[in-house]
Amino acid sequence: MTLKPLSGVRVLDFTAFPPGGYCTIMLADLGAEIIRVEPPARRGTPSLVVGQVALSRGKRSMTLDMRHPAAAGILKRLAPAIDVVVENAKPGAMEARGFGYSQARAENPRIIWCAITGFGQSGPYADQPGHDLSYMAHSGLLAALAPDLPWHPGVQIAVPNGAVMAVVGVQAALLQRARSGEGCLVDISLSECATWTLSGGINPLSEKPMVIAASPDRRLYACSDGRHVAVASAEPRTWAALCEALETPQIAAKLHDRAEAASTTETLAKIFLTRPAAEWVERLGPSGAAVTLVNHAKWLLDDPHIQARGSIVESAGVPVPANPIRLATPDGSRTATAAAAPHLVGEDTEDVLASAGFSQAEIEDLRGAGVV
Repeated sequence: MTLKPLSGVRVLDFTAFPPGGYCTIMLADLGAEIIRVEPPARRGTPSLVVGQVALSRGKRSMTLDMRHPAAAGILKRLAPAIDVVVENAKPGAMEARGFGYSQARAENPRIIWCAITGFGQSGPYADQPGHDLSYMAHSGLLAALAPDLPWHPGVQIAVPNGAVMAVVGVQAALLQRARSGEGCLVDISLSECATWTLSGGINPLSEKPMVIAASPDRRLYACSDGRHVAVASAEPRTWAALCEALETPQIAAKLHDRAEAASTTETLAKIFLTRPAAEWVERLGPSGAAVTLVNHAKWLLDDPHIQARGSIVESAGVPVPANPIRLATPDGSRTATAAAAPHLVGEDTEDVLASAGFSQAEIEDLRGAGVV
């Protein structure tokens, strides 16, 4: 069996919120062993990140009361066997509990500490609380996505984007450690990560950034079944393919003609209303026109492309997105897309402690005292 790229990497996960959940599920899918640290009061319940199986599957779980005076000592004994720590506490909070980066590094100089926060470990906003909307707003991304404020995104955007950056940071730190023998602190600001997505614009921080406005060749069109297709035929080649496939030679020369934009849009809108969305995609796909079905999440299970690639997998009876990173080896094998079920809270406590040298008597004493 081909080993996954992060097989053998042990991650101690102190996160309880989506930024850490997104980060560590991707690390887990790449082969890392994730050990979630959770309160003893939740022992025996499913180990879930904000109730989401998709962010929790396949991670091990140990219980530890982080407020107990003995907690820091236990973690210091675990530190030598840990490669990576992922946490999303306020800057300085882990140090105040007796197990932050400096304390962990004293026990294991090779440890990599990934701190995911809204605004980073330094700066005037470092201690400010926030949510995805906060980081979207501060970063410039919210206004870039929809200049006509106010609007409110219906899904998290900054959080998963920042979590992916955390994964990149951890992997870079692992490579650096392989060369130097030293670990490091990975400081991830969700707001900074969201700002980074503006890099693809032309002078995105100037007064004249690149704005992708709706136009006849780049627009959503309603179809006869109430669903929509996304037309992105913005190049001469794809526009010509669209016009030929739709038998509309009268608009073929009107690509990017602002004076005719309204009438061209109306022409296309009337045509797309004559057939169901899926039929349009099937008819136009071979033509080379960039026309795509607009999916709501609930429709992904029936999408033929999703099915063919196994982009949705099942965990504990729940459909969840598969890891989008696919690694193919020369022998043709690929990273597995099967998803393990979430563990129970505390299911792996004894095994984790025993692997760090705790005796059975010590573990029973800690459990009896309510520490684990």
